[in-house]
Amino acid sequence: MTEQWSLVAGHHPDWLWAVVVGLCLGWAMLEAVSGFRRSRLPIRLRSALLGLRLLALVGLVAIAFELTLRVETVSTSGPRVVVLIDTSESMALADAESSQVDPLARIDRLRTFWQAHRDTFTTWEQAGLTVQYLGFSDRVQELTNQQRSELQVETNGRQSNLTRALTELSGQRDPRPLAAVVVMSDGLHAPDPASQTPLFAVAEQLGVPISTVWSGASYLRDVSVADVRAGEFAFVENRTEFEVDLVSHGYASQPAKVQLQRDGEILHTTSVTLPDDGVILPLRFEVAPDRVGQFVFEVVVEPLAEEATTKNNRRAFIVKVLRDKVRVLHVAGRPDWDVRALRTLLRRDPNVELLSYYILRGLDDSQRESLTAPLSLIAFPTDELFESQLDSFDLVVLHNFDAANHQVGQYLSNIARYVREGGSLVVIGGDMGLATGEYNNAQLNSLVPVDLGRGTGMQITPFRPRLTEEGQHHPLTGWLREHKLENWQALPQLRNHNPVAMARAAQDMDTTVLLRHPADNTPLLTVAEPAKGRVVVLATGDSWRLGFAPDLPLVEGSRPYDLLWLRTIRWLLRDANSDRLQLETDRPSYPTGATVTLQARALTSSYRPAPDVSLGWDVRPLARDDDQTKPAKPTAVASGKWTTDSLGRATVEVPQLVPGAYEAHAWERPKPSETAEAADAPQQNANTNESDKNEQDRPRARRVFLVGRDDRELSLTDADPGQQLLERLAERTGGVHIAAEGGDLPDAVPQKSDLAATEQQVHSRRDVPLWDGWWALLLVVSSLGGEWLLRRRAGLV
Repeated sequence: MTEQWSLVAGHHPDWLWAVVVGLCLGWAMLEAVSGFRRSRLPIRLRSALLGLRLLALVGLVAIAFELTLRVETVSTSGPRVVVLIDTSESMALADAESSQVDPLARIDRLRTFWQAHRDTFTTWEQAGLTVQYLGFSDRVQELTNQQRSELQVETNGRQSNLTRALTELSGQRDPRPLAAVVVMSDGLHAPDPASQTPLFAVAEQLGVPISTVWSGASYLRDVSVADVRAGEFAFVENRTEFEVDLVSHGYASQPAKVQLQRDGEILHTTSVTLPDDGVILPLRFEVAPDRVGQFVFEVVVEPLAEEATTKNNRRAFIVKVLRDKVRVLHVAGRPDWDVRALRTLLRRDPNVELLSYYILRGLDDSQRESLTAPLSLIAFPTDELFESQLDSFDLVVLHNFDAANHQVGQYLSNIARYVREGGSLVVIGGDMGLATGEYNNAQLNSLVPVDLGRGTGMQITPFRPRLTEEGQHHPLTGWLREHKLENWQALPQLRNHNPVAMARAAQDMDTTVLLRHPADNTPLLTVAEPAKGRVVVLATGDSWRLGFAPDLPLVEGSRPYDLLWLRTIRWLLRDANSDRLQLETDRPSYPTGATVTLQARALTSSYRPAPDVSLGWDVRPLARDDDQTKPAKPTAVASGKWTTDSLGRATVEVPQLVPGAYEAHAWERPKPSETAEAADAPQQNANTNESDKNEQDRPRARRVFLVGRDDRELSLTDADPGQQLLERLAERTGGVHIAAEGGDLPDAVPQKSDLAATEQQVHSRRDVPLWDGWWALLLVVSSLGGEWLLRRRAGLV
């Protein structure tokens, strides 16, 4: 590189002004020269006068034309040749010319070719070409001197996007014209004709020859999950189908096992016989999800011997399972208006599968009857409903019946287990059940917010329920305040209630009283979240009046009775908006290297934003049944603590997760006072940590997501189609195609012909203004002043 100096005028006057200035300067210079010749003064004095006149004129010209001294650092270079090296994951695959030859990684094959042709690159540079070395995968990056000396590049790119690389070349602002492009790759860029069209269009639009070097080989041993077709949603207990395409090479007629996993748990395993090389083997898996939520499903092929890679043996995808139909078990003591209203509401909903029973035959009837006499009423299937089928119901409603007298009392422990494990229970009052104390069971009592151990009787007095402060914000009853019905004046009175008392353990199960009796202040509508379940207790059998009274107001287009019960069912079934602790990610899947954002939202038991709540969170890889090298519960890769803000929210960003399937958890941490109490309490069981149990019963949230599983770089690994693609690319653009194995790179690479041999490239530029400063004015003034003084001393003035 060299420096070039030049004068640049900042002011360009029009032609008239330039003529006037030129005439003035010419006259001044002519007068000075003629005076120098005619004058009889000493030669030294005349030379001084002429020099001062010249300096003054130079200063005036610099000021008038705003002259600037420009210093540029320039280099002379020829047209560019860009060498694109594929750095995607497929370049790390090992293949060979035949089964008798040891396989070699494609990038290693290209490194050998690179070392053998280093002199060729030098020849290009000596011919006046500028060689630029770029690596490309999902992005383009210039290679450092160290990388290009031995081609020490990492082959970890998610995909080889040659179309994007060529597009970026066309958009580069480089003064050196592009003369040629050399692509070194396995050619796995566009697996189908639809994606080849834009590649060829961009290549032809670039307007330069593209030569290609193929780094692959013909023989490969690999099995890949080439494609999975699955819907984004599925429904509980409804069969959904996942379609899978397998592609294998080098394993024709050999057996393989394919698994379908959900959150790391193996659901199905099937054995297949692999087809010939490159032939697609279609598979189908049918699944009937048994619960709602968001799950990571994964198709896994058990690794085979000598596979080129096992990264493509699995393909993960996320499916959100929704509730198609709600299974409700409704057990009532006898027909009445309240039972009829609820049965009618549930039956007309097409999304509800209702099993409703009246238990009209009691224990006394069973003891009196003859074992051989025909029955006018069918026997109640207690064993089937409360033993084998209980867990299949989403909701159990105990509607005013004597459990002990109707042979259900022995199954109350099963109902308690059902609630503890996540089931939903509704207990509705009346003249039986709550009134007679027939629900008395120690296990069930510990999970219900009101005292079931004593009979309350039933009081028959008209009243208007009182909406509590908590009830004004809860999903079940918040609509009363929103529509200005909290005083109950526009709604019909209720005429009976059971004066229940709160259970001793009510505070330990996040109990909230939503409605109270206005006279005795006893709870009328109470909700709780014991263990993993949810419970609603309605201590009246008269709620049907909210749907059948005259002059009944409509709320949101529905009767108040419908609105109350539909919201109750949604809350019991854990509608997404009814969870008190919610955890979300800003997207279901992320590219490799992206930052994962976790967002939590905490609500109080009355469903207000919960500020200053201490939360714990962690992110763990999903445990997999097929991976015996990892523990059942993988170690958290990120964890921390949150404190919610005034709106009950908390956010954290988790960067740089390695590719895989993950589950994030958030949970409410115990308060310091509760932790101290748990530490002081005696340990009753050596194998049970009571504080851990309490923390498990607190609100928890879970979310699954994927990292780096959205690319298909390794889905098709055979390099033969890549060779055909590179050949066509070189042919259509006027380049040459060679193989890295045994091929020679030409000393004269095909290039665009109508380009200048050399061009200057400016690397830096510095401008020094000659007119904009005190010294320019000083030069003019001192020169003119000095000339006047000399003339005065010589007697010329």
